[in-house]
Amino acid sequence: MLGGAPLPVNTLVKIKEGLLRQRELEIDRQKQQILQLHARIRENELRAQQVLHNQRGRCDDPYFLKPKECVCDSSSPVAQQPALERLSPLCGSGPDAAGDLGRRLAASELEVLHLNEFLRQNTQKYQEDIKKLEEKMKTRDRYISSLKKKCQREQEHNLEKQQRIETLEKYLADLPSLDQVQSQAQQLEEVRGQEEALRGRVAELERGLEEAQALLREREEQMSVQAHREHELVATVQSLQEKVEQCLEDGVRLPMMDLKQLEKENARLQEEQTQSSVLIDNQKKQIEALTLQLTAVEGRLQQERGESEALREQLQENQEDLHSLNKTLQENQKQVEEGCVLRPSPGSVVQEAGPLLKEMSLCLLDLKALCSILSHRAQGKEPNLTLLLGIKSMGLSGEEIEVPDEDGLRAKLRDVCQLRKDIDDLRTLISDRYAQDMGDNCVTQ
Repeated sequence: MLGGAPLPVNTLVKIKEGLLRQRELEIDRQKQQILQLHARIRENELRAQQVLHNQRGRCDDPYFLKPKECVCDSSSPVAQQPALERLSPLCGSGPDAAGDLGRRLAASELEVLHLNEFLRQNTQKYQEDIKKLEEKMKTRDRYISSLKKKCQREQEHNLEKQQRIETLEKYLADLPSLDQVQSQAQQLEEVRGQEEALRGRVAELERGLEEAQALLREREEQMSVQAHREHELVATVQSLQEKVEQCLEDGVRLPMMDLKQLEKENARLQEEQTQSSVLIDNQKKQIEALTLQLTAVEGRLQQERGESEALREQLQENQEDLHSLNKTLQENQKQVEEGCVLRPSPGSVVQEAGPLLKEMSLCLLDLKALCSILSHRAQGKEPNLTLLLGIKSMGLSGEEIEVPDEDGLRAKLRDVCQLRKDIDDLRTLISDRYAQDMGDNCVTQ
């Protein structure tokens, strides 16, 4: 950790690799120092060999032919005395040169011994350092392997999160947009308006049918009365004719006044019979026309009922779609909350998403209440007055919504508030229409 914050795994791996490279460079530098020491030893040996070769002209001792073995066998300062003793009898002509050569040879052997001891110490030290570095490298390798495993686990976890986020984004993309929801709500309102208009039309046709049936019954009663009266008139005419025929057969002459009265009464009865026949024919024609009109009205009523049933089914389907949309919105809200948990955002966005979700839930409740009112009205039931009068929950005021920073989330919040306002206006319109219908029903009764 640097500065109190954890470093990424890649940065730690790079730092460890840099340290390993530094250690490797230090090991290479120490190896170069060891090689330089070996080179110095070889130079000293070569210099000793050159000194011995320079003295070969005066001394043919075989010991001078093998200076390297002499140097390598002299392991302590005590070996300097035998060397001087060996050189003194062999070089009798130059004692000073032999002594100088012996001293130089002893100094070279002593320097070689010191260099060998220093080389041994440095080699031992470097071997210990190399062992420590190897142990550290093994520890670092284990640590790097654990970091790689941890990094692989983190990558798998991140890949799983990314797949889940992609799944959520695909699910959100498949969900209907706000415009689609608004268009579906508008179509639902139009269908409900058409259903209300058709219901009014069906009610008018039913009232017209009832009036036509009442008029038909009244005409039938009049026809029955006219038929009964006609039957009575025919019976009276027949009885009078029988009386006239009987009077003629008996030869009885009625007074002129009675005959004229009978003729007038007969003419009047015939005229009434003619009028009754004409009236009956007219009533029959009217009955036939009313029957045809009633048949047409019944056909139209059946058609209107079919259309009303189709609209009812469409309304049911729209309500089911709205219910499924509500379920998808709830699932969407849950998925969004889970997505927010997976991808934590700044505090301001979370605080602004809370009112939006609250307004969406309140708008959903208002839509459910409105659907309940419309379904009650469609079924001919009395709607719930609590829902109809618009006892609504507390939402956000306009002052709380209007802030200087206008981003997409606040725009969605304003759209949801406007949708709730439209729902309240629609509820008020339905309430006024219901009150007007109640007033009309009271006036009719």
